[in-house]
Amino acid sequence: MPDRTCLHPDNVAAAVMGGMQLVISDKTEEGQRLYTVPVSVPTELHTVIFVPDVRISTEAARAVLPESVSMGDAVHNMSRVGLLVASMATNHPEFLSVATQDRLHQPYRHPLFTAMKVIFKAALDAGALGVFLSGSGSTVLALTKGREMTVAYEMAEAARQASVEGKVSVTKPTARGAHLMEE
Repeated sequence: MPDRTCLHPDNVAAAVMGGMQLVISDKTEEGQRLYTVPVSVPTELHTVIFVPDVRISTEAARAVLPESVSMGDAVHNMSRVGLLVASMATNHPEFLSVATQDRLHQPYRHPLFTAMKVIFKAALDAGALGVFLSGSGSTVLALTKGREMTVAYEMAEAARQASVEGKVSVTKPTARGAHLMEE
């Protein structure tokens, strides 16, 4: 049996069930319990994903996080989570630039991936609705609506100017999770 502390149910839920999944873990008297709730994603939304050639291990990315955070930073992020879910569920992507702001992990991980801020800025300046580190980093994910190729180009160019090589992909979220394909 794998060590449950190493599992990432948030990643698994989206891969298996598709779409955007809100996942929480709760310790009960019977053990660990997971709650998964699907969140609607506006159909016109695309994702632009920049994956740098240099990877940051989850272990290293977690090691830079503080043991505690200020009440202000916690409230900031909690309000952004609510806004993110509401923006998606009610088809209001215009709020994603605020909803994707973070104070709990991205500022601490910036020293591990110093090109992060210039890539974020390039994506937003090119018309991305929101941008953030995917998982523990160093993958950068931008949410777009109609400017995917411009955002992709500008993210790659900002990375190149920061001496970071990588690959950019433009994708569309799908509500379909893992499945077998026939040949």
